[in-house]
Amino acid sequence: MLARLSLLALCASMASAENYAVLVCGSNEYYNYRHHADVAHAYQVLTRGGVKAENIITMMYDDVPHSSENPYPGQLFNKPASTLAAANDVYASVKDHIDYKGADVTPANFLAVLTGDSAGAGGKKVLQTGPEDNVFVNFADHGGPGIIGFPGNAGFMYEKDLIQALDTMYQKKMYKQLVFYLEACESGSMWVNLPKDRNIYALSAANGEESSWGTYCDHPVVGKKNIGTCLGDLFSVNWMEDDDVTDLSAETLQAQFNKVKKLTTKSHVLQWGQTSMGSEEASVFEGTGKTAPSSVVSEVERSEGDDVDSRDIGLVTRYNLYMQAGAAERPARAAALVAEIQHREEADAKFAALAAKLALPAELDASLSTAHRDCHKPAHEAVVEYCGAYTDYSLKHAKVAAAACNHWKGDSAKVIQAVMSVCGY
Repeated sequence: MLARLSLLALCASMASAENYAVLVCGSNEYYNYRHHADVAHAYQVLTRGGVKAENIITMMYDDVPHSSENPYPGQLFNKPASTLAAANDVYASVKDHIDYKGADVTPANFLAVLTGDSAGAGGKKVLQTGPEDNVFVNFADHGGPGIIGFPGNAGFMYEKDLIQALDTMYQKKMYKQLVFYLEACESGSMWVNLPKDRNIYALSAANGEESSWGTYCDHPVVGKKNIGTCLGDLFSVNWMEDDDVTDLSAETLQAQFNKVKKLTTKSHVLQWGQTSMGSEEASVFEGTGKTAPSSVVSEVERSEGDDVDSRDIGLVTRYNLYMQAGAAERPARAAALVAEIQHREEADAKFAALAAKLALPAELDASLSTAHRDCHKPAHEAVVEYCGAYTDYSLKHAKVAAAACNHWKGDSAKVIQAVMSVCGY
């Protein structure tokens, strides 16, 4: 009798197991079009592959589809197409299913979503998962050593906080297995302290010292209209275009990693955590795959110029928009382009001065040391308070704050004093 009851309990547990997903676009403004398109495409891949819409939580600022600079208002495309009929509007499926928009896309809400903290999310949708459920998380935005960005003034998610949130999920038995695909510059730095025994498998678009890259940048044309900016991110496009055409029940996570690593030639895609989970079928987390209509899966020739360093996409976008501008738009777009160039020069000079003030060596060590990780948050907050907010470009210099924490053995007061001095306080 006991054996029978145990079997019934096991069957009930298996029957109630579900697949869940959290999809996050951590940016806003038109030159970050690609992040919105990436996350919209991910939603499309998952729902077409059988993951229930009610089991997906989506965070997206949602300004890009409606931008005056978007030649197709209310639409997003993650790859070029010669005709509009052949194009894949990835926004169509997600537009009515965005759970967190605008100012609600914050690090605090993301942590609340992951850990099932409904009160912390103001009563909005959060994961309500159990020990038999599988969870897939996809995040696309900018990053730096030990940080990933959120829109506007929302601040950063710090490596320590993300790892603690995943630990909370583990302690609360909120998943059977969890897969996390992270698209950001220096994204590998977010995983250096990820435990290898928690049934968590993570990929990073780049190692901890390099940029990730945008793609479909050189000729981002859909139906004869130039979108004017990169349509996707190289790592993200590679795994999702694989999902579009592949039966994921016949492909393991390891096989997908091998494909994506080979295709992502501009940065080093890396595996983290419990890498033995690579033997699992990708369909367990990403849906069935092979769901895109034949009209949108045709090969697109990529040229060398199609891929652009994420730090330079703002500049490339403003240049493209200036070149496409009519007479009425041209002065404003010229001013935006000049302002971007000036900002880049000022940021380079400012952070060079800060590195000199801190007596940092020419080769910066921005590695994530657990001994000094508590220094990172006050150091970055000081930069934002006294020198101005990081931008998509100046985040390349976030390594100065991280390196200073290592060089000065976690002495955040020393770092803050230098920041105040360099930035005029």
